[in-house]
Amino acid sequence: MVSNESEVKMMKVWGVSFLFFFIMLLLSFDAGAEGRCPPGQYPVGGPGVLGCAPIPGYGGQQEGAAPVPAGKWLTTWGAIAESPTTDLMGVSVGEGSKEIAEQVAVRRCALEGDPNCTISFVYHNQCVAVAQPSSGQGAGRVAGAPTEAEAIGAAIAKCSDTGGGHCFKFYSNCSRPVFMKY
Repeated sequence: MVSNESEVKMMKVWGVSFLFFFIMLLLSFDAGAEGRCPPGQYPVGGPGVLGCAPIPGYGGQQEGAAPVPAGKWLTTWGAIAESPTTDLMGVSVGEGSKEIAEQVAVRRCALEGDPNCTISFVYHNQCVAVAQPSSGQGAGRVAGAPTEAEAIGAAIAKCSDTGGGHCFKFYSNCSRPVFMKY
């Protein structure tokens, strides 16, 4: 009977030891859960919901600080200058200001042979197209749009060919914004 009592006692010791070991094992898994978040963040959420949140004040940043932009978008301009008496035209695209775009277009038109060219269209951060009548009779038109294809379609739709022909794309280009990194 003594051996049976000592076996029961031994089983109780092993049972308590096993229970202690099992509880310690569970606690170690729970304590290691913070390892899934990157430095400067802590785990958030309940059972089945995992996520990380920034630790306030970690890394010297103030809470709620706005992100610093990496650069800015610059507007670019284009212009079309036309001769009042001939079919001459001067264009500019991708210029830094409206005034420069106009000056470049007028100068290019004048270089074609007419010093009396005037600005007929100015645009920025978009596309432009010029449509002309194929018969040479009627009125050509200029149109701007977000895409080159839309600008061409709009210019052709505005154009009228009174000589029985059709209108065609004479010129198209886009003056797109440019991203300048800091």
